[in-house]
Amino acid sequence: MGGITGYPTEGIFLMTRKTLLAFSVLFLLGCDGKSITKPVTVPPGTTIEIYATSPAAGPSTISAIDPVTKTTINLVTPPIITTSDIATVAKSYQDLETTGNASPPTSIPSLEIVLNANGAAKMLAATTNPTSPVQAVVVNGTTIAAPKIITPINKSFRVIGDHRSPLFLNGIRAATGQPNG
Repeated sequence: MGGITGYPTEGIFLMTRKTLLAFSVLFLLGCDGKSITKPVTVPPGTTIEIYATSPAAGPSTISAIDPVTKTTINLVTPPIITTSDIATVAKSYQDLETTGNASPPTSIPSLEIVLNANGAAKMLAATTNPTSPVQAVVVNGTTIAAPKIITPINKSFRVIGDHRSPLFLNGIRAATGQPNG
């Protein structure tokens, strides 16, 4: 399991994918981030969108690829959140607690998103009793994470994806303007 959680977030995403599960089992509830870069506004020319997903394609969906499973997911349009709903973003590192025989890194990069008042209201409405628990985080047209929502999200949250994937790492870089590494 991987997910979204942490300091100073109010909501939690949980992403369950075979590849991450095979790598390790991560328990992220209650863990504070190791470090965070200075929060900034989304860089000019960068788009960040968060979509609900649907199990089936339809007239109000667009196809995307889940970055972990490499399967097709259906993004429900319009997006729940767009760049204009985001107050600040930051690159952070999420401390991990692990179980089992896996030895993952002690922390992994994540994308911290703080929403403005309009975005917070939309996200809370979309994550309270959602029709689909999976949402997709899209940066510059590329899906970088498809986490499962496990609790309503209000103003801020942390996106954790496949920390070994250049796709995820480059998404954080594009969203924050911060270099990888």
